[in-house]
Formats: sequence, C-alpha cells, structure tokens
Amino acid sequence: MRALLRSAEELRKAQQRALGGKGGSDLQDRLAEQRRSVRALARLGRDILADEGRSVSDAIVERIAKTLDAAALDEGWRFQLRAGRLTQELEPPGFEALAGMAPGRRPRKGAAAAKPKPGRIGEARRRVQEAQRKARARAREAGQAEGEAQRAERAAGEARQAARAAREHADEAARALAEAEAALRKAQRG
Repeated sequence: MRALLRSAEELRKAQQRALGGKGGSDLQDRLAEQRRSVRALARLGRDILADEGRSVSDAIVERIAKTLDAAALDEGWRFQLRAGRLTQELEPPGFEALAGMAPGRRPRKGAAAAKPKPGRIGEARRRVQEAQRKARARAREAGQAEGEAQRAERAAGEARQAARAAREHADEAARALAEAEAALRKAQRG
C-alpha cells in the first residue's frame, strides 16, 4: 500500500513538472511505476478473495485496480485508503485531476525571459509555506483521529468480550437456578 501511495505522489509531481515543460520521460517512468503498484495490489486482492473461496473474475480484478488507482490519485480518498476504510468502488479521475495545474510557458525564441517580480515570489512562497503548515496540521489531526478510532475499536472489542463473558455467567446462573428449582420440587414431593 505504501508503494502505491508513494508512486501516486511521485506521479503527481511528475505531472506538474511535465506541465511546466520538463520531465516528460520522468512522467512516463512514474506512470509505469504507478501501474505496477496498482497491478501488484490488485493481484493481492484477487489472491485474498480466492483464499476466502470467492469467485474472482478478470472484471473483479479490474474493478479493484480502478478503485485503487482512483483512491491513490485523489487526496480525499487517499486518506480513506491509507486508513483501510475505503468502502466503495471508485473511477479513476479524468482531466479534472489536472485542475489547478497550469502548463508552463516556454519563452519565445529570441525573446528575453521575463523575470518574475520579487514581491510576487515572496507572496507565493508565503502561500506555499502556509499551505504546508496547514497540510502538516491536518496530517497530525488525521493521525490523532486514527489513533482515537483505533482506541475506540479496541474498547468496543473489550466491551463485546465482557458482554459475552457476562452472558455466559448469566446462562450458568440460569442453569444452576433451574437445577436448584428441580431439586426443590423433588424434595417437596418426596
């Protein structure tokens, strides 16, 4: 799973570089790596289903692959995938995945490259730093929420176990009561 998520992130970066006019071959390499990761996990899913005695067709393996690919490439679903909480089939994104990415401009031949204005660069850097800070904070919050969810799941499991034990004790007490009542009736008759 980590390999898939890592390759998806590298693919996203390669797409941005390619849109900026560089790294076309790197994009192809990252795309191939992403496909390999998806295929490996889809095969693992097929094996798990087969081990459970479920019928596994090529169509099912393809649906698993499409869902994994889509989840790895979408920020919102990536969190669900990482947490093991993906509960529905997904379709890989189309061109909407490129929204917000602008192709880089290539300077015209013979034209001097325009230098970016220092004020704009500083403002852009501040925005990037703020976005990074927010992303780290959200990642910490997500980690804390995952920890709380795991603790709650453990507590729920322990509560279920305690309830089963209490039910067994209650059943034993009911059997003992029935035996005692039967013994009482027998003693009253005889």
